[in-house]
Amino acid sequence: MKRQALSALLVAAAAALLAGAGREGGGEGGRGGGGGGIIRAGGGASRGGGAAAHGGGGGRSRGSTPIYRQQRVAIPRASMPSPENTVRDQARPVIPRRNESGAPITERRSAVPPSHHAAVVRNEAVVRGIQAQQRTEVVPNRYYWHNDHGVRYSHYYDGRYHWYGFYHGPTFYWTRYYGSRWWWYDPLRLRWVFWWDGFWWWPGPGGVPYVYIDNDYYPYEDNGVTVEHVTEQPAPSSMPEPGSGTTVTSPDGKRMVQIFGAEGQAFLYDKTADPPAFLKYLGQGVSQVRFSASGGATRILVEYKDNTFALFDQDGDSQSTAVKTEESTTPAPPETPESIPPPPTSAPGQ
Repeated sequence: MKRQALSALLVAAAAALLAGAGREGGGEGGRGGGGGGIIRAGGGASRGGGAAAHGGGGGRSRGSTPIYRQQRVAIPRASMPSPENTVRDQARPVIPRRNESGAPITERRSAVPPSHHAAVVRNEAVVRGIQAQQRTEVVPNRYYWHNDHGVRYSHYYDGRYHWYGFYHGPTFYWTRYYGSRWWWYDPLRLRWVFWWDGFWWWPGPGGVPYVYIDNDYYPYEDNGVTVEHVTEQPAPSSMPEPGSGTTVTSPDGKRMVQIFGAEGQAFLYDKTADPPAFLKYLGQGVSQVRFSASGGATRILVEYKDNTFALFDQDGDSQSTAVKTEESTTPAPPETPESIPPPPTSAPGQ
């Protein structure tokens, strides 16, 4: 779980930086100053934005910089299923090849957790119908087709489990109701996930809950998740003089970040050089920057005006939380069912 540990460290570092703003590096810097703590965009006037530089400033900056922009999303924690109500078996539905009219099914099977399931569980008429069907539609290996209050689906009972296939637009997906939860098998990640309060959740290794949001699974931590996007930040056409705009210096005095201009562009410099040497462009739309030094490593937290943030090391390399590639340790099961417990008797809930 090396990636998960890295995620926790980086998110904790971000939280520590957010909580400890202003405690490290001295006061706020002005033009050409070396203050620390929090700095905010918009300070200082622009002088010769594309002019010759002092040290690493000025001239042209080439190439682009990958930046891992992150954002905290608050989500209520799901009620996690008990081990006996957690689906991890090898059962699969038998997908029909033809619909209720006998025509070939041309829709493609969904390969990502289906968001359309929200419309199903919120439709009380459909839920009541499914509750009634579990008592009457019990002939094994038969498909019962329904078009109920705008929801088109098929019910299939294999003699052990009740399966429900929902056909919506160009795709379809099949679910299983078990342990008071709707379960769906993710064929790409090789895992069973359950629906709860608007999201698909995965009971991960060691009991860590993961939630599917923004096209990926993220570990649930501290009442939410940290969503991450990697973007290629184009380099600016020119750099300002190192002393212009607003600057902040790291606690050890070795690094300086400069926020410059109306666009809030951030530039990182190495202050051990004389004059300071430009290292990396940290992006635009920056609202504030904070430094932290823990365990001998300097970290930089850059907050952007769109409420995202990014973590950088002392050389300006963007740090990923590495949470999105956490894979299941469960091997791919065969398509045919093996030993399966009795079907559930409870009605569909969350």
